[in-house]
Amino acid sequence: PLGVTRAPWQPVTMGDQKYFSTTKKGEIAELKEELNHLDRQRKKDAVKKVIAAMTVGKDVSMLFPDVVNCIQTDNLELKKLVYLYLINYAKSQPDLAIMAVNTFVKDSQDPNPLIRALAVRTMGCIRVDKITEYLCDPLQKCLKDEDPYVRKTAAICVAKLYDINAELVEERGFLDTLRDMLADQNPMV
Repeated sequence: PLGVTRAPWQPVTMGDQKYFSTTKKGEIAELKEELNHLDRQRKKDAVKKVIAAMTVGKDVSMLFPDVVNCIQTDNLELKKLVYLYLINYAKSQPDLAIMAVNTFVKDSQDPNPLIRALAVRTMGCIRVDKITEYLCDPLQKCLKDEDPYVRKTAAICVAKLYDINAELVEERGFLDTLRDMLADQNPMV
């Protein structure tokens, strides 16, 4: 049905195969144009094509600024796709990945708990030293979030951050916060 997305464990359907078409001459220029288009559906289709190309091993890192510009959306599916792209290319494009930090901070305060959790999860998956210090304040807030799913996701992010920079985690008091969370009223956390 229209508007329904497939779960990650479901196979790619015939309708999705259009995103996996072969690279033609000028396809990058076409994708760049589509990514900057005003029509939201065309923009989302372009990001899907970029993700499909990335999935089959094509280098689409040159589209980094164009894909990151698509992050400013209220469309959850598009935001997830852009975050997936970011996770994949942040390590090879750390200077450009910093462009997304403000969006992470903003998304970590979104009224929708799914978007807050998505922002925190993505922060934990981007293993770039330059970015980790910017993510501490939003992470601190999410560890005390009203929603148990956001708190749980933030707790997992602390473990990932510890793997990147253990000293920073200890300095910021994240370990003490995690100890306090062991007594959380919600068993999901």
